[in-house]
Amino acid sequence: MCRFLLNLVNKSTLLLLLLSCQGLSAAIISTEVTAESYSLSYPEPEYAVYDSRTDEHDAYLDTISDFYDTSVHADSHVEARNDGIAFLVTRKYQAAESAGRTAIRYQLENDSAEARKFSLRFNPLFGFLTAYCADPDGQFDNDTDSTLACGPDDFAIASYDAGIWLNDQLIWSSMARLRSDINGVSLDTAGTVLGSFYPDESNYRWDSQWLDLTLDVFNPGEQFSLLYSVNVNVGGQVELQGATSCVPFDCPYPDNVALAEYGTYQFVENGEQQIQFSSAALQVTEPVTLGVFVLGLLLLVIVRRC
Repeated sequence: MCRFLLNLVNKSTLLLLLLSCQGLSAAIISTEVTAESYSLSYPEPEYAVYDSRTDEHDAYLDTISDFYDTSVHADSHVEARNDGIAFLVTRKYQAAESAGRTAIRYQLENDSAEARKFSLRFNPLFGFLTAYCADPDGQFDNDTDSTLACGPDDFAIASYDAGIWLNDQLIWSSMARLRSDINGVSLDTAGTVLGSFYPDESNYRWDSQWLDLTLDVFNPGEQFSLLYSVNVNVGGQVELQGATSCVPFDCPYPDNVALAEYGTYQFVENGEQQIQFSSAALQVTEPVTLGVFVLGLLLLVIVRRC
């Protein structure tokens, strides 16, 4: 009899552990990855290039826009995968602008037999922003030899804007915008601040870092969607100095340059999952907890009498 009761106590303890320690993952029903890229050189005549791709697993593309054979140039490289990789690089030299966007969408389902609280762990990866209204000293290597200073109305900007949506509702965001003009370099941020501002170097940069978000409680069989989106932009304004138009190889622009990078090739190549879903059983309700506690006390009393 006592041996039976001891086995019953062990089974009750095991049941309590199972109730408190389960941690199943969500079932991913489908994924969709979109990449968009845009580059523009805006002296007359304009040269604009746009491209977009969508795939179940990954999407990547490049756009390049050049103005004749001058140093006016813009390019964008965008790459995204359904493992959470978002890698975007946009650059612009002189009178140009460029942009890139990635969107990674997941459709998920609670495939367990109980309501569970779901969580998200993700990594926005390393990145940086750089902007020079003018670079007469050649600090930024853009292969132009202009020594012109920043004009009174000139400016250069580099920015990113990232967000996560749960069932089309924004639950996380991060934005940074770097601007360089005749007054110096300034930074605006919103949402989660990922990095640090270095005005003497005209840049803002951040390291790879893991962030955790609590999503919501979903019932058995309930589906939900999650979207991770990143936008990067470089642009600004730059005027011809001492001329109203220019011909190839003779455009009097200052070195107005900007670069935005979100992610890096190192993470694109290592294949590590950068978006991770997990779930946990809901906390055991008070009546159930009290019942298990009382049952345990009764069994312990009986066992001691044996």
